[in-house]
Amino acid sequence: MASRAAKKACASRFGEISMPVRSQPFRQLHLDFHTSQHIPDLAARFDAAEFAATLQRARVQSVQLFARCWHGWMYFPSQKFPDRVHPHLDGRDLLAEQIAACHDAGIHAPIYVAAEIDWHSAQQHPEWVRLSPDGRLGKGGVFEPKLGPPLCLHGPFRGFLFAHVDEILARTCADGFWFDGVTPQDCCCRFCRETMISRGLDPQNQAHRQSFGTQVAGDFCREMSARVREKSPDATLFYNAGHIGPRHRLWRDSHTHFEIESLPGGGWGYLHFPVAARLARTFGREIVGMTGKFHTSWGDFHEKRSGCPAACGGEE
Repeated sequence: MASRAAKKACASRFGEISMPVRSQPFRQLHLDFHTSQHIPDLAARFDAAEFAATLQRARVQSVQLFARCWHGWMYFPSQKFPDRVHPHLDGRDLLAEQIAACHDAGIHAPIYVAAEIDWHSAQQHPEWVRLSPDGRLGKGGVFEPKLGPPLCLHGPFRGFLFAHVDEILARTCADGFWFDGVTPQDCCCRFCRETMISRGLDPQNQAHRQSFGTQVAGDFCREMSARVREKSPDATLFYNAGHIGPRHRLWRDSHTHFEIESLPGGGWGYLHFPVAARLARTFGREIVGMTGKFHTSWGDFHEKRSGCPAACGGEE
């Protein structure tokens, strides 16, 4: 066991570590609902009561429900941004239906909002896209299947996100928000360059860009959290970045808790979670594990199981 002196030294180095009494639901479900505009009859057969009953049978205590996905589509009849409502939603308020059903079942329902990935915005507003040092808007070719490139959280896209969340708060009793994709950016767009120069930073210096990019992400979290707490003081708040690292110590006041995204496959591996959890527990916030079983990474379900009939794609 660590000595009192060692514990005191750790507290002095990292700040007082006071683990809060558990308030986060224990059994949480991360529900992904990224839905292309090419998928017709969206939720045409959705039954709110059946949805809630399914969650109850699975003993789910909390589930993220989508307001806007990585395709950029919204799942409620937005008045501010009607052009961003999913074209096949047919006037339904899918988000409100899901929230009401979850609340009736006693299930916590934070709202998922896509942050730096938004295909619709990238197509309509290329000036919002992060610009790489070599002048490219994202990676890959124009016709490659992808949902990127990431957008700049310092330019006008930032204002759109604030207006988007303001509308959600005005029409919904939000249990919380789950913002997906808030990472330190290395952006050379006009808005970033102008601000860096005004602050005495050199946009051509990679270290300056990285420092500024980390500050941009942290400032976004703080400002967004302040806006949410003004309208919904008890809302849970988390900004997903695919990894919990040292920079999150500076951002912890913007979070009510931390969720460690860590899949055995993909870019994480089996050793990622114990290391990330060991660091995150020094931040004075509750920690939630977020994992899944996929063949390689998110959304890849093509595994084969022995004993499964050939008709279902398995082995005899």
